[in-house]
Amino acid sequence: MLPYPSGKLHMGHVRNYTLNDVMYRILRMRGYNVMTPMAGMPLPAGGERGDRQEGGTGRVDYGNIAEMKAQMQPLGLAFDWSRELATCTPDYYKWNQWMFLRMLEKGIAYRKTQVVNWDPVDQTVLANEQWSTAVVALQRDH
Repeated sequence: MLPYPSGKLHMGHVRNYTLNDVMYRILRMRGYNVMTPMAGMPLPAGGERGDRQEGGTGRVDYGNIAEMKAQMQPLGLAFDWSRELATCTPDYYKWNQWMFLRMLEKGIAYRKTQVVNWDPVDQTVLANEQWSTAVVALQRDH
């Protein structure tokens, strides 16, 4: 699992993690060796937008991961906490960068202009789900 820790667990998190936990347990009962690491993207509380709205710095906040972990552990989910990682550490992202460069060399990854859902207020690209609810957004080439 790769949560986007806002620092506060909510029912959406619990539902998603419970569904995966059930799947892991069924596979284990069927004899499969299932690895269940936990990873986090330690962005500011509430993500970048929420952080700016709260006057934050926009810097990585490892406290969010710790808070979510403390809330998740009592749920008894089958995560292997000994394999926990954070996506912002060089030990993690160096391999993402290495893999991306290999894909770029082979032509699997490429760069092209594409129309995106642009939010001029937050100066960011919105997902289609966010686009449908955004009041001040426009499409532009990026």
